[in-house]
Amino acid sequence: MSKSKRRQIVTPQSEHLKLAGTLAMLWGNEQFEVPPIEQHSLVAGIGLHDRGYGYLDNSPIGGMSDEEWQVIARRGFNMPCSDVVADTIVKYHFRRLASYGTSSIRKELHAEFSLGIQTQLQQHKLSQTLFDRIDRITDLCDSPSLSSVSKRQP
Repeated sequence: MSKSKRRQIVTPQSEHLKLAGTLAMLWGNEQFEVPPIEQHSLVAGIGLHDRGYGYLDNSPIGGMSDEEWQVIARRGFNMPCSDVVADTIVKYHFRRLASYGTSSIRKELHAEFSLGIQTQLQQHKLSQTLFDRIDRITDLCDSPSLSSVSKRQP
């Protein structure tokens, strides 16, 4: 969940995901090219990028310890998904979040997630360059609903 700095509003991750997914659905114009993947995979991956949280979570973005967040991160990273492209988008997101911070927990998660992503890319013959780009799109679609939260780091 995220708490607004401006108003007394709490937004659960499930609602935050809807905004990010909507932005992903609208992605692409003459300035921002759509990645060469199925649109539904892009929307699903970005729309589920924080899938490790519960539907009405009470885990505050910027207010959890690394010990608390690693449970959510591992659950989200390892959650089964039938769409390998969408799943890879989600895995990239959790790896990026694991890189925010210098604790041993964060470093361990980043290494674990990096290995899992490399295995998935190789197993399914996916382009690392393409998914690096898609992760930047995910981050951009993720940002608007978090702009009113005191800290970006989970």
